[in-house]
Amino acid sequence: MNRLASLSVVMVILAAVLRETSGVIIMAQQDLTAKLIRSKCQPESGASTEAIEGVREGKFPDDRNLKCYMSCAMTMSLTMRDGKLAVDLTKSIIERMMQGDTKARALAAVDKCSNSDAGLSDACDIAFAATKCIHDADPDILTFP
Repeated sequence: MNRLASLSVVMVILAAVLRETSGVIIMAQQDLTAKLIRSKCQPESGASTEAIEGVREGKFPDDRNLKCYMSCAMTMSLTMRDGKLAVDLTKSIIERMMQGDTKARALAAVDKCSNSDAGLSDACDIAFAATKCIHDADPDILTFP
């Protein structure tokens, strides 16, 4: 099994296990998952640390490397498949991983952005459009590795 497939399987298992744990453990695991994603996607995409960290501040430069970092991160987190948004799977993950108001807000943002890929065919551009849409819909909901 290749590394990406192995990581995806680990993340799905991790998500299943985490839904039964406390919020503190979930946050620690999210941090670990974010580090794993960054360790794979940043070298693969060539995105700069400054560009990646700028997204958390709402900065979305037209940077091909950053866009492809987003595509890699979304693929690893199972929110993209075969270069397309995986809206139903994303909603399923949110249902299992989040609670209360946070879950409702995340689901609303995904619903709002479910068509953010309209007219786009490039996976990097799709990931960028979806990430920016989620940020614009509810900046506090966007978790970006």
